[in-house]
Amino acid sequence: DKAGIIVKQTRNGFTLMEMLIVVAVIAVLAAVAIPVISKNVHKSQEMADVANVRAYFAYLQADYMSTGKYLPGIGDESDGVGSDEIKYPDGTTVKLKVGRVFVIRPEDAVQETTSGYHVHYMCMTHYDDCSYTFGA
Repeated sequence: DKAGIIVKQTRNGFTLMEMLIVVAVIAVLAAVAIPVISKNVHKSQEMADVANVRAYFAYLQADYMSTGKYLPGIGDESDGVGSDEIKYPDGTTVKLKVGRVFVIRPEDAVQETTSGYHVHYMCMTHYDDCSYTFGA
């Protein structure tokens, strides 16, 4: 007689609805995390650029203070576009990640009354407008 037997069913795995809920939760977490991670990556690239520009400014200032002269070909660009590379006189080149550098030196007529180079860094991305000036 089958009426007295209790059959126990066991489930293996997940139902389709449970899987859809898990996928939806993961999608929401990814949608929140990706912009935050992207902005943090940009900020770290910006800070790396600023450190490189600061080192370049220190190099230029040290050379100017020891010789009293400006290096030829550095800071006399008139295009106003700047550069995405830092080029040292010895041939070393540093590629900037998210911005541009502008090196300005005073006109020849006022060089006697100045204290060296002015170096500007500007971000060129949509995250934020950042600008740093060294030697102002």
